Amino acid sequence: MRLLVLGGTRFLGRHVVGAAVRRGHEVATFTRGLSGRPPEGVLALHGDRDDPSSLAAALGGAAQRGWRPDVVVDTSCQSRAAAEQAAAALADVGAYALVSSLNACAAWPPGPLPTDDEPAWPEVPSDGADADAYGPVKAHAERVLTAAVRGPVLLARAGLIAGPGDDVGRLAWWLRRLARGGRVVVPGDGALEQPVALVDARDLADWLVRGAESGWAGPVNATARAGTTTLGGLLRTCAQVVGAAAELVEVPEERLLAAGVQPWVHLPYWLPREVAATAWDVATVRAQETGLVQTSVHDTVADTWAWLRSADDAPEPRADRPVPGLPEDLERQLLDAATAGSPR
Repeated sequence: MRLLVLGGTRFLGRHVVGAAVRRGHEVATFTRGLSGRPPEGVLALHGDRDDPSSLAAALGGAAQRGWRPDVVVDTSCQSRAAAEQAAAALADVGAYALVSSLNACAAWPPGPLPTDDEPAWPEVPSDGADADAYGPVKAHAERVLTAAVRGPVLLARAGLIAGPGDDVGRLAWWLRRLARGGRVVVPGDGALEQPVALVDARDLADWLVRGAESGWAGPVNATARAGTTTLGGLLRTCAQVVGAAAELVEVPEERLLAAGVQPWVHLPYWLPREVAATAWDVATVRAQETGLVQTSVHDTVADTWAWLRSADDAPEPRADRPVPGLPEDLERQLLDAATAGSPR
């Protein structure tokens, strides 16, 4: 089968290409050509997804060489223009698997998402939300592609993706910070018992390729089961993997927020208690029924650490996401305050 990966040279896209090659497909990638090359034997097509004519032009050039896609896995749809260009150029493919997001659901966060069919953001959000924000853009892509593509369209509403090659860097920051050892600020007030659900990029990639092969259709919450681990369990696993002698210093939520600590950004995976109470409550019935494998949290963490220590071609942080991690001066301030406030 001829499989086109939109994206394919960074993180999830690279894993999709690897999965497709291993499963015997004839693979092509469509990228801007700025973040590396696909593996040997994979056809590299280049263009900008926000340029209305570039995908059609690249596919036209490939067709002249006898290559036309049968199915598509789309890992790089980040704008309305990208969705519309793909809908116009790829309407005739046999199946299309779109990497969407839980953010496409208007109710998430904070959730919960009790089914796989929770309503997506409307075309014009009614509550004042930015129509060009991440969630509404993913919802637009879901609508446009479902309407345009003649074959089945899988809407993979991905959750929190981790693993080797991660170009967002949340897990990488915790691993590097814990590897330095010493006293490490972590959220208190029971936040370490918050559930966390990670999906390994390699598992998701294999599942996406199988979905395109099989012609799965409709929305699927493509994430791990709720309660797979907790924030504290994840951090303790990170400390174990890096061999760190780190002391986790729990700082109350109110003190973190008062100091300007940004949930999720400065302390990756931490959500304030009123959001965390429902944000991780996401149904994964269809993902489990269709065999979304779940690599153990320990193996995902260990393999990510091994990649970080050995990678010579680690990707630059994504420009469309804030750089994760607690600034050192802010951490020092919080640690000093925690020391001053501790009983003698």
